[in-house]
Amino acid sequence: MATGPQITPAHPSATIALVDDDESVRMALSSSLRSANWNVIYYASAGQLLSDARRSKPELVVADIQMPGMDGFGLLESIKRWKRPIPVIFVTAYVTEDVRERAKNNGAAGFFSKPVDDARLLALVSELLKK
Repeated sequence: MATGPQITPAHPSATIALVDDDESVRMALSSSLRSANWNVIYYASAGQLLSDARRSKPELVVADIQMPGMDGFGLLESIKRWKRPIPVIFVTAYVTEDVRERAKNNGAAGFFSKPVDDARLLALVSELLKK
C-alpha cells in the first residue's frame, strides 16, 4: 500500500460496498478503504450485493467490471434504478479505451486499473462522499 498524505474521510461512518470476484483484490481494497476509517461490506458478485438486505446501507460502490454472471456495467445499470442511486467506481485488470469510454458514458464515478493506486482511490472516494 502506498503511503502518502493521510486521507480524512468525509463521512467516517460511511459504508462502502466492494464487489470483486477475486478475494485477494477484495481484501487489499477493503484494507485500504478501512485504513481511511470507512466501513466496508464486500461481495464476491454483483448478484450478492443486489440480493443483500443491507444493499441500501452503502453510500458508494467500488466494483470490478469483469465478473462471472452480472458484470460491473450490469451492476451500474441496476444501481441507477434504485430509489437513491449511489456513485459507482470501477476497477479492472482489463483496461481498454473502449471499456474506459463505456464506463464514462454510462455514468461511472471513477475508473481505476488494477493494481489500484490506493492514494488516488481514497482521494476520489473522499471527494464523492462529500457531495
